[in-house]
Amino acid sequence: MKKALTTEFQTRLWDAVRAIEQDSQVEVVVVIRSRSEDYRDIALVWGILGALLSFTYIMFSPDLFEDWLVYCTPVLGFAIGYALAHWPWITRLGVGKQRLQKSVEIMARALFQKAGIRHTQAKIGVLVYCSWLEKSVYILPDRGAEMALPAEEWQRLRAEFQAIFISRKPTEALIAQLHNVQPLFNRYLPRLANDINELPDAMEIDL
Repeated sequence: MKKALTTEFQTRLWDAVRAIEQDSQVEVVVVIRSRSEDYRDIALVWGILGALLSFTYIMFSPDLFEDWLVYCTPVLGFAIGYALAHWPWITRLGVGKQRLQKSVEIMARALFQKAGIRHTQAKIGVLVYCSWLEKSVYILPDRGAEMALPAEEWQRLRAEFQAIFISRKPTEALIAQLHNVQPLFNRYLPRLANDINELPDAMEIDL
């Protein structure tokens, strides 16, 4: 994830956002995070499972073990299980789809509020939130932008953004999709004379 977010990628990302805003009224903010929740409970479950399996092996194995191995093996099993749970695909396996989606939505709505995206004069801010561990993109438009586009256009737009994770290079697919939506926003929210950029293209949001 960190390797993907190079300075060159950030520059291309901001250029794509700037192109949308120069061609329409929409104020787009793109936020990319490695995960939407730490899922520590899942790591604990995997750790306990590792300890239980290792202890079960010690107890029922026909081999004899020294006392220090009886003590240390479950501890080692817990550490291994806890560490493995931090691999994204194992986390996704343990969490479940519904919780993953809910975590992404909660984080997106929190970012929308904290970043002040709702404070544009015409209510045309749009948050594009990408959460890598959950492999999810959450599109959250403000009221003005949501009403300007038909519901079926928002539905199609969300599906197309979500599809970036099907690509072998999601970061490239994200930039391509931002360029693809430029004509859509221009069609329904064309740029006005003396339009100003109300939200910064590069936004650091701490929660």
